[in-house]
Amino acid sequence: MRKLKKQKTKRNQPFGEDFVDLRKVLPPTVMRTMIEKMSIEEHALLRAVCRYAHDEIESYWRTQKTFEIAQLFTWFPHLSDWNLTSLAGIQNEIFAAFNLIKSGNLRKLSLRRLRNVSIKGLVTCIEMATGEPASTFLRNVVELDIRGCLIPPCHIKMFDELFPNLQSIILGPDTIIAAKNRKLTTKSITEITHHINISSEVKFTENENVPAADMHTAAFIREHLPDVRHIFIDLDS
Repeated sequence: MRKLKKQKTKRNQPFGEDFVDLRKVLPPTVMRTMIEKMSIEEHALLRAVCRYAHDEIESYWRTQKTFEIAQLFTWFPHLSDWNLTSLAGIQNEIFAAFNLIKSGNLRKLSLRRLRNVSIKGLVTCIEMATGEPASTFLRNVVELDIRGCLIPPCHIKMFDELFPNLQSIILGPDTIIAAKNRKLTTKSITEITHHINISSEVKFTENENVPAADMHTAAFIREHLPDVRHIFIDLDS
């Protein structure tokens, strides 16, 4: 596991007097579009240009309501798909991003594209970056996307405490390997299980068409995450 490094991405105040007034040539909508396409390193450089640039970058991070693994490729251009084999390969980058996102702002969290996920490692990373419990930082997340991930069942059980307001979970058929001899505890599979295609368009299924493995997955989640209202199983993930 790589050692976490404190990255110089925290909000450095612009020094000296403003010597360029970007507001005159770049209105806020244009500035925001530019900022969204820039790396975190470029954000740090732009902050020092003028107070307007500093405040717009601050606003960008303060209003982040979605975090996706795919965003890391914009924020950290040096990353490649090779880094996504495990959380350890991108923990420094996740640390830097969470260090900038306002606590409690996230509504959607997507770990999609990350193959092996250690939820305990994610918790440690968040708490080191924010200085507060991970459940506090993630308290308003209502949708979790873990398609393509491999997560041990014991880590899934941690979600109930880690995401106190979680309502929807999106996963693949092989994300969780639950014991196949478990007795199903769900009253109606159709109430909680949907299948979605690769473009995330929801397709409701009839009860008799739900594969047995998916029924076990739904029962497992229902048992350990009783407050989750929607379980989406992506057959193409």
